Amino acid sequence: MVFQESISTAIDSIRANLLRSLLTTIAIVIGTASVIAMVGIGSSAQRAIDDSITNLSARTLSVYPSRGRGSQKISAAPLSISDADALIKDEEIKWRVSPEIRGSKSLKYKNESISISVIGARESYLSIQGYEIDQGAFFTKRDDLARKRVAVIGSSVGTELKTSSKALVGHEIDLGGVTFKIIGVTKSEGSTGWSNPDEQIYIPLLTASDRVFGRDRVDSIRVEVPNTYTPEEAMISIERVLRREHDIGPGEENNFRINDWSQFTDLQKQATAIFSALLIGIAGISLMVGGIGVMNIMLVSVTERTREIGLRKALGATQQAILLQFIIEAVTLCIIGGIIGVIFGSSLYFLVTVFQDWVFTIPFSAILGSVMFSACVGLFFGIWPDALDLISIEEMASTVPEASTVSSSC
Repeated sequence: MVFQESISTAIDSIRANLLRSLLTTIAIVIGTASVIAMVGIGSSAQRAIDDSITNLSARTLSVYPSRGRGSQKISAAPLSISDADALIKDEEIKWRVSPEIRGSKSLKYKNESISISVIGARESYLSIQGYEIDQGAFFTKRDDLARKRVAVIGSSVGTELKTSSKALVGHEIDLGGVTFKIIGVTKSEGSTGWSNPDEQIYIPLLTASDRVFGRDRVDSIRVEVPNTYTPEEAMISIERVLRREHDIGPGEENNFRINDWSQFTDLQKQATAIFSALLIGIAGISLMVGGIGVMNIMLVSVTERTREIGLRKALGATQQAILLQFIIEAVTLCIIGGIIGVIFGSSLYFLVTVFQDWVFTIPFSAILGSVMFSACVGLFFGIWPDALDLISIEEMASTVPEASTVSSSC
């Protein structure tokens, strides 16, 4: 009975002081919205990184030029197409190899012109990367050997040229002053964090070498390791072949480096742990700030309603009943603020996923946890100031009869 009366009185008080209630709720809305938005953005960003590393595959190795480390720095010998061919011809491991030439060129179509990332690669590039063709076809080994001027574009290239990528299939474009025919469009892959395959154009390796960039040097060599070998075994074989090709003597340091993408797994876990801890810290601070706002407003509320409290005590209300009323007010406002904050934060997070082309996903536990934590914030920051103020008011009230007695005796 007392609890029901406290709830009714608390709701009536919230209605009677809408402005104060609104200010209290806003503090929690901001805190909860920040938590939901940051957790969602962090989750989607992490998933994008996971997907990019997965696409690279734990069985994919990449070779880059290197100058050595520390005091053993040496002149970097560029990787060349002949290095990739030597790996292909090696009979120890039957791997798939795709050297890559990268650079930026101007792409023109009709009256539109953009700067685009160009990748010259072998026919195996698409499957090694895990990409798929949406329309048309990828270039073949014959296209590469014939140095044909054919190209495959990412799914977003057409949009940048104010048309659709699929509509460009079969049409000719100007790439760095060289005419190419578009023969295919890749399926949308989304941004990987450091590059966006949807905004790139792919051409045959020898075409890129002879007709576009005019160099035999490649930027990297991608190697897909067969299941019958471990990445460590493959790295030893790659090192053996390239040391021979680069005439590196015993005791001399390699002028190339081999990246095993599986090594990024541990770094990824560490980064995830740090990122999660940072998000939790920021989220905690946001809600703490909201809780302090609730505490300040509840302190003012109790102080302003001294007359109301005194009247209720005169009518027989206990201190516990009055305290319960204020606690219910604080918890109700915080729960309402938490729910509105979840909606606002989810909307903000959704807009970010649309612009970043991320997957929208918010764990239900995060939503439930935010609302429950908001209620706990209201409970904690409602009990503490209200109890202190009520005790203070009780002490003040107890001095009134004494003052009256002194006055009458005089």
